Amino acid sequence: MCRWWMVMVKSLDGKWGIKHVVRGELGGSPMFSTPWKTEEEIAKDLSQPHVCSVELATTKGTIKLRVVPSWAPKGAQRFLQLVSDKYYTDLPIYRAVPDFLIQFGVTTDDRYGRYEAMEDDELKGIPFLEGMVCFAASSQNSRLAAICVFLTDLPQLGKRSWETPFARVSEESFPVLRSIYTGYGEMPQCGGSGPDPIQLQDRGNPYIKEKFPQCDYVESAEWVQ
Repeated sequence: MCRWWMVMVKSLDGKWGIKHVVRGELGGSPMFSTPWKTEEEIAKDLSQPHVCSVELATTKGTIKLRVVPSWAPKGAQRFLQLVSDKYYTDLPIYRAVPDFLIQFGVTTDDRYGRYEAMEDDELKGIPFLEGMVCFAASSQNSRLAAICVFLTDLPQLGKRSWETPFARVSEESFPVLRSIYTGYGEMPQCGGSGPDPIQLQDRGNPYIKEKFPQCDYVESAEWVQ
């Protein structure tokens, strides 16, 4: 599996952008050993009254998420803020790898510039199961806005300080999640021929529509009260 890092840079006008994408392991990255929660404990967490519901409207249908603040308080708060700010509107799912993940959240407009990278959450032993949702980041205190949704169980994840799920797709939405187009595969930085997030940020959605017309989109996100 390819690990990769989006290196972000803040310009003089205060806007965040992708400087480059790095492939490989980051030497000296902190790793932790935390007892994993069981499926029963995960199910109990998802049923707690403080859990929030968010619906992603995609070009394949609605994907319902259950956001669990106790798993990753900073991540959950940021995601709900982004949803409330209508950040996740008309965003291509630019990274969609079979039996791995889908990813979205890169845009060419000024949405990136509104938010600072956030500090890591404390690891709570949340395993990376199918349908888990976290921010795309692979270095300390670098989570910003891009989101990963996992298509399979990945027990090798969840040991680094930034690998903290904050939500899970509701089981009823798994068929829609599994129907997201993954035919383009991995991005170039990981040896694939799929969409390039740097090109996407530079050129915007027209780049995706011209070069990768079968990509699905997150059309909107709504916090369901």
